[in-house]
Amino acid sequence: MEGRDMMCENREIYSVLDEFFHHYFVERDAEKTLSILSDHLYSIGTGEGEIALGKAAFRELLYDEIALLPGPLHYTITNYSEKRRMENCWDCFCNLEMRVKAPNEVEALYFLRVTAGLHQENGAMIIDTLHASESSSYQEEGEYLPMKFISEGPKVINWETQHELMEIISQIMPGGIIDGYVEKDFPLYVANDRLLQMVGYESYQAFEADIHGYIINCIHPEDRELISRALQHLPAPGDQYEIEYRMRKQDGTYLWVHDIGRRTVSSDGRDAIISVLVDISQQVNTQTHLLQEASNDPLTGVYNRKGGKERITHAVQTTSDYVFFMVDLDNFKQVNDIYGYEQGDRVLCYIAEQMMESFRKSDTVCRLGGDEFAVFVADCQDVAAIERKVTALIQAYGEMTWSQCPAAQSSLSVGGVYGHTPRTFAELYQLADQVLYEIKKSQKGQLKLREI
Repeated sequence: MEGRDMMCENREIYSVLDEFFHHYFVERDAEKTLSILSDHLYSIGTGEGEIALGKAAFRELLYDEIALLPGPLHYTITNYSEKRRMENCWDCFCNLEMRVKAPNEVEALYFLRVTAGLHQENGAMIIDTLHASESSSYQEEGEYLPMKFISEGPKVINWETQHELMEIISQIMPGGIIDGYVEKDFPLYVANDRLLQMVGYESYQAFEADIHGYIINCIHPEDRELISRALQHLPAPGDQYEIEYRMRKQDGTYLWVHDIGRRTVSSDGRDAIISVLVDISQQVNTQTHLLQEASNDPLTGVYNRKGGKERITHAVQTTSDYVFFMVDLDNFKQVNDIYGYEQGDRVLCYIAEQMMESFRKSDTVCRLGGDEFAVFVADCQDVAAIERKVTALIQAYGEMTWSQCPAAQSSLSVGGVYGHTPRTFAELYQLADQVLYEIKKSQKGQLKLREI
């Protein structure tokens, strides 16, 4: 017997409970432990997921726990009391002082409160209800017991020591710490020096004043909804999220941060989120550059065939009205042959720049290859307006080539389609190419759009 301090009317009840603890904590024998439990056991442990309705469910939790902590956990029973609920049914309560040594001989102390219900079945007392709790708020997800290891025997770390440890941890962490209340616009609660350095502020007061006391004001407007959605999935303390977004610096620029946050309760009793933010701007910029290299034409800067196809494929599925047309530079080979490839490159860059300026950022301009371009205009309610823009492009291109490379006699031929029904990129390309072929066969330097 590990130890006792009790008020006991029925020694059998205490003995059954002590036997259960011994099998469970010291011997770590799952089957002996289960032999003392009712098939209809109701058990609630200290962790969020430690709820077992029935012996089968408890068995799974028990084997998982023993696999995680196979070593013995020594215990002392204190403040034991019991009462008879009815004939052959008992309720009992006790405190457990748990002790375990890590491989480095550092001892952990943990205090547990246990309530149990027992009844007689087939001549023996068995446990039918278990409820374990602890007064500490330190238990982490994935832990079966929130043990805190200390190096000088069974002593409690005082608040001052804990505060000093937290300061040391915050200094060596690669990211900043920010804490806000789970309220409208997330009022600022805490920001450490590392966080202030990341966003370029000399003091907490300056940061707080600049964001008017609300964390939402330092988040990029396009990312605020992302933050709100992430926090909606954190209903209880201990729930955690992990997201990436843009955070505004004092100079008005933005940095990308990787945010790991957890819901908690602040010292003043209000729901809060504490987050660790790591600056990932360099990684994001590198990734963005690589993506641009993979999807953009290196000469003109517009999308290449691959990038354009991906954007158009997505856009055509989400728009109700669209225009897709292809642009071909007539006699472009003459430009290269007569005036050289550098002049040819300048001509290609000119028409690409003109198309980018003529259409919206939400539209797609891409170079399909050689002297062939394509444009996809999404949500187009006025086809005539597009025709006017393209006609202006054709005229501007003709004036430019007449002044810079007249002997080539290069012009623009534009053929395309407009419609409402989603199509694949291959279908749009084939239909527009047919219209373009008709123009180049009859009279170059013209525009023709056909409804599909």
